[in-house]
Amino acid sequence: MFKNIIWVRISCLVLLISACDSSLKQGIDTAFINGGIYNSDESHTWSEALGIDDGLIVIVGSNGEVRELIGNKTNVIDLQDKMLMPSFHDGHAHVSYGGRDKIGCNINGRTSSMSTRQQLNECANNLNLKKDAWLTGGGWELFDFPDGAPSSEMLDEIFGGRPVSLSGAFGHNLWVSSKALELAGINSDTPDPPNGTIVRDLNTGKPSGTLRDSAMNIMLKVLPELTVEQQYKSLLVGIEEANKFGITAFIEPGVDQPLARLYKNLEDNEDLNARVMLALSPIKALPGSVGSELFDLLAERGQYRGRYLNPDSVKIYIDGVIETQTSNMLEPYNDGSNFPPFYNQTELDELFQRLDEMKVQIHTHAIGDGAIRNALDAFEYALLHNGPNDNRHLIVHLQLIDKEDQSRFGELNVAANFQCLWCYPDPYIGFAEDAIGKDRVERFYPVRSLQKVGALLVGGSDWSVTSLNPLEAIETAIRRQDPYTKTGPTLGQNEEVDLYTALDMYTRNAAYVMRLEDKTGTIEVGKRADLIVLDRNLFEIPVTEISEAKVLLTLMDGREVYNLQ
Repeated sequence: MFKNIIWVRISCLVLLISACDSSLKQGIDTAFINGGIYNSDESHTWSEALGIDDGLIVIVGSNGEVRELIGNKTNVIDLQDKMLMPSFHDGHAHVSYGGRDKIGCNINGRTSSMSTRQQLNECANNLNLKKDAWLTGGGWELFDFPDGAPSSEMLDEIFGGRPVSLSGAFGHNLWVSSKALELAGINSDTPDPPNGTIVRDLNTGKPSGTLRDSAMNIMLKVLPELTVEQQYKSLLVGIEEANKFGITAFIEPGVDQPLARLYKNLEDNEDLNARVMLALSPIKALPGSVGSELFDLLAERGQYRGRYLNPDSVKIYIDGVIETQTSNMLEPYNDGSNFPPFYNQTELDELFQRLDEMKVQIHTHAIGDGAIRNALDAFEYALLHNGPNDNRHLIVHLQLIDKEDQSRFGELNVAANFQCLWCYPDPYIGFAEDAIGKDRVERFYPVRSLQKVGALLVGGSDWSVTSLNPLEAIETAIRRQDPYTKTGPTLGQNEEVDLYTALDMYTRNAAYVMRLEDKTGTIEVGKRADLIVLDRNLFEIPVTEISEAKVLLTLMDGREVYNLQ
């Protein structure tokens, strides 16, 4: 049925199943038969059946081989030619924020048939908040508003003067009501903070209701903290959403002490259904700060380590975003301006050297080509001073990379972490073209170019900025077109990748940067049974249908953590 099938025959492995001892004679825990099992290994092999016992994959092979280990206690699942593969790994997902948005006013500006105003009206009618209580949430899109800057007026009208704070889907903007501005003390005399913008009315100079980048931190001082119960619930909701899309491992970027503790509480209570790398970063140290608070957090990271938690990572912001002209560019924006780097190069070099010496992974936000060069220069400085190591650093987002810098990812052993759902002319493309011109926009997200020069490619969602569904991102990486339509313009000539490459980005490559390659990311005897079943074989359908595929079942350690039925 499948071309170039290599059957993997492994039976009664002595180390794992003790020469078919009495426990296995009673039958393995679970057997999958009659499937298209994609092993996601380097050779892209396929199998027909596999068996799981005590959370481990104990056999991968043919139906006959697996049936030999079926006993009275075995749960036998007939795949009926459906596709089974390793579960997805997300290299950059704000699962805590995504869960928080879903229990608040959750706006879907990109795929919802309802306007933002309609969704806000639903929130006003359904959330049943007290009169003076804060309303929080997010998901609104910049492209729904002139200049990407909604005003307080709509929020004041819909929510009757209550304080409202809604994060933008892009992740770098807050939309707030007049009452929220008042409580935060933001007025005409409030200066823009470093690396941030208070959007103002051009005629009056009054704050209009949008805060960008570090200006959002002003609001954090007055936003009420969620209760312990609300924080716990929101994180559970976020992880449940990840499991729904077949994700059982992810990197959570920008984790401060309270969030790290919350993750550890979930694990201690056996409620953590994901393997999580915590990219630590105290909120007060962002962006552009190298204060002691960051190193204090890293020094105490051992207390957050667990069976499913790895705190040996740190998130560093290098710039903002191109669309709002807060990224540092090698050439100025069209209006002649340029956004300064968050760090001067000497400061960044020394920071990366110190972190690299501490044996932590540096998880770097960099979008503009100037910022990406700054980051690569700092990684090179650390390499020259500390020597080679296995820290598995990565740069995330990578919107515009100068051609001269592309080969440096492989040379410096820095992974390229792309958010592939952005790799098409989405509704933000007009903002970017206004900022830097069509020629530079056509060079966005050079995934194939980096693959050609030996970079390790990793996939992530940046949820809740965009959809958490890896299948939508995988289709976009292959087509470079809108995954929600069958046709449309493309972005970036010859930057498409094939399905094998795209799946690698969200399985074994992401597992590697998370230091999970001995546990997950491929289907092999001895690895943990972190697996998903899809309703169709991705290799047997038109590429335009990949995003429509559904996850039917998600397993972690052989346990069911999601079932569509």
